[in-house]
Amino acid sequence: MTDSKLNQVEEDIRNYSDTYTPQKTKKKSNKPYVLNKKEIPSDKNAYVYQNPQNKNRWCLYFYDKYADTRHRLVITDPQTGFHPSPTLKGQDEAWMLGIGKYMELKGKSDRGESINSITFKELCDKFLRKEAARVSDVPHRGITKTRYRLIKSQIKWIRDFVSNDKIMIHKIRRNTFQSYEIWRINKAREYGKDTPVPATINSELSTLGRLFKDVAVVNGYLTEATMPIIPPMKKRGKDNKPRRDDLTDKEWIEIEKVSRLYFIKGKSRILDEKTYKIEKNKNGTYKTRETVSKLTKRGRNNITHRIMFYNAMRIAMETGMRIGSLKKIQWKHIDFTQTSTLPQSEQKMYLSVNVPAENTKTGSSYRISAPIAAYIDNLRRVIPKKLQRPNDFLFLNQTTGKKWSSRIWEDYLMEVLVEARLANWNPDMKRGSTNKKIVIHSGKNITFYSFRHTYITMRLKNGTPLAIVASQCNTSLQYIQDHYYHYRSDENIEQLIKGREKYIKPARGSLDWINETETQDFG
Repeated sequence: MTDSKLNQVEEDIRNYSDTYTPQKTKKKSNKPYVLNKKEIPSDKNAYVYQNPQNKNRWCLYFYDKYADTRHRLVITDPQTGFHPSPTLKGQDEAWMLGIGKYMELKGKSDRGESINSITFKELCDKFLRKEAARVSDVPHRGITKTRYRLIKSQIKWIRDFVSNDKIMIHKIRRNTFQSYEIWRINKAREYGKDTPVPATINSELSTLGRLFKDVAVVNGYLTEATMPIIPPMKKRGKDNKPRRDDLTDKEWIEIEKVSRLYFIKGKSRILDEKTYKIEKNKNGTYKTRETVSKLTKRGRNNITHRIMFYNAMRIAMETGMRIGSLKKIQWKHIDFTQTSTLPQSEQKMYLSVNVPAENTKTGSSYRISAPIAAYIDNLRRVIPKKLQRPNDFLFLNQTTGKKWSSRIWEDYLMEVLVEARLANWNPDMKRGSTNKKIVIHSGKNITFYSFRHTYITMRLKNGTPLAIVASQCNTSLQYIQDHYYHYRSDENIEQLIKGREKYIKPARGSLDWINETETQDFG
């Protein structure tokens, strides 16, 4: 550790040391504390009142009988942050807001939680203060300065994920951190950092658990039953990488349908907020609203990008190509020569793609033949001719002319999954935040790589020989067997029993002795 970093750690320790600063006492006022009191129904120890000593603001008085503590809180609108009018005209509004606040506080009291909550930033600060106090140069006495620096770095990642320092910790949804692992891997790539290994993410999840248990639960802000669920790490394959889930037939059909009918047209289906069902017109079609304007240059570019992304998904599902290779496809890599070995009816459907060694994960070049002619044609129609030169990438930003960023790929996939009703936007995502996060209903780890995973799985289910699948996807037989072949074990019973009767039936006569021995006494 450098001297500057050591100095920073030591400064943190000093700053986080427990100190007490005496507060100046205020002069007592002769003004009354309570005016225009209005009681909360069913609780004589709770009421809304006006406080002349605090700019006549409306307040809530609440007595927590379990903790034997009294609380006086200024009433604000949780949606706007504004105070009700400090006049009698604002009493009704204050009373209604006060009832809502009372119910929240009573619920916390009944669960054994502290009435006074804290923000997520305050929670992190308290945790770091606690950890800083544990720093010691004596072996096995607390933690080292290096360990403290690591914990501080982990907390920065966690705060980046939550992306809202001001959120009260009791308002953080229990499933908020279910997508942390996926987000962490993608975020590291976005920042140009190495993909975190399992041990790194496990350590961060451990720190996350201690953050809530050692501070929020211990201090009574939350209970173990109400604190966010800390997800376990997903099982990993033999290559030590997180498994990406494949898509079911139903999931893929829904993704393809909404992408083709709504997403690429800049539309979204309307969801009824009460029933959570998609609204329909009288003729049975879905009601839609425009989400992307075709009247602006930015909107038109967005529509073009959506069409491009749709065709990228279709190409991935027809080729099994890795997203890393797909991102690097240039127009010169596409062979528009028709394959003469195919039936004439299918020749126009197929194209070949030459994937050079530098664009592959394995470092070896390979050739793909797949029914992707229609999707390449779609790209040729929407991408300007000036961006279709041999060395141009297929997936270019229409504004900058540069290769698509990882952000574009990730954001469009999240939008498609939400539109397909396979996911919801994370409710804890800060309004207006560019750091998009979703919660996938099934709990699956769905990324763009899932299209490759689905392609391989579908080919195996349909009986395509392993060697052909491995060659088409530029991977090894061993890798297919280790990561995908298990999908076939319970689905190939028909193949396994083919011809069974031919050999088993003649042999039954010679097996009669087994039944005879059952009645014999071998004691």
